[in-house]
Amino acid sequence: MIQSCIYEYDTCPPQSFRIVNDWSEAPHADPGGMAYFFFMPQGGEPWRFDLPGREGGVIDLPDGEYNFLSYNDDTYNVRFDENRGYGAYEAYTAEVISGEQLPARSVSSDETLVYCPDMMWGCSCDHVKLSPEKVEYGNSIESFDVSSDRTMLLEQKQLTARYKFDIYDVKNLDGVRGMSAMFSGLAGSLNLASGQKNVYPVRVPSQAGKADNSTITGGFVTFGLPRNPTVDNYLSLMVILFDGRKFNYEFDVTDQVRSAINPLDVQIKIYGLELEESAPGVPGGGFDVGVDNWVNVVININD
Repeated sequence: MIQSCIYEYDTCPPQSFRIVNDWSEAPHADPGGMAYFFFMPQGGEPWRFDLPGREGGVIDLPDGEYNFLSYNDDTYNVRFDENRGYGAYEAYTAEVISGEQLPARSVSSDETLVYCPDMMWGCSCDHVKLSPEKVEYGNSIESFDVSSDRTMLLEQKQLTARYKFDIYDVKNLDGVRGMSAMFSGLAGSLNLASGQKNVYPVRVPSQAGKADNSTITGGFVTFGLPRNPTVDNYLSLMVILFDGRKFNYEFDVTDQVRSAINPLDVQIKIYGLELEESAPGVPGGGFDVGVDNWVNVVININD
């Protein structure tokens, strides 16, 4: 069992050690709270401290040497593999289990469909040494930070990525009853100690909607790309028309994803999509993927 102290609920030991978060690398981060883990190198359960908000606070911890990591504790979809210690501490999401029939991929792959993660922020330190005179911490023995007032200044960073897509100049959008989207070729987990992504690819679902009468928009939160990607990245747009027909439009967006200036904020833009005509109907009724007979259409956006 993890040793923990949640300050809003527990009576905690005397305050003697301060954590201060530096958000200069993620100024718009809005976590509801942060969890701070101190792992003993010899093993055993880590000490966990949960502090509300994003500023940090004062905690008490026995002097000694530790490995350390932190992340926001207000996630919903994210699960954690926390039983293998500091070096193997991973964040991942569960497989989507549904009796509803989704369209098959036109491009063959063995990707598992999993939920999108939530936005995550955090940091890690391979070395923390607490002593009565000072705090020493960092990831390189040549550049440890030393604080004589027993304060750890933590540079918190964005851990998950935002992928946003816009499809412009869409024709026959008034005949659409519902839409959804999937994205393929993504990492299924993130090592919170090292920042490395896993090697197996997954795909994730998300919503899509009309921005105006000729534009479709949507977005995903992801763990980013796997180490050494083995499959291309496809955006799938699933469309159900008012006449009941169902189409799955697939776009190869590999180049846009992998050439993004900021891999944590990926903007995908597609120009020109002609949907099948359908008689306009009354909006509503939701998006029912539980019906088969999907028609797959691969769109070459480089033409």
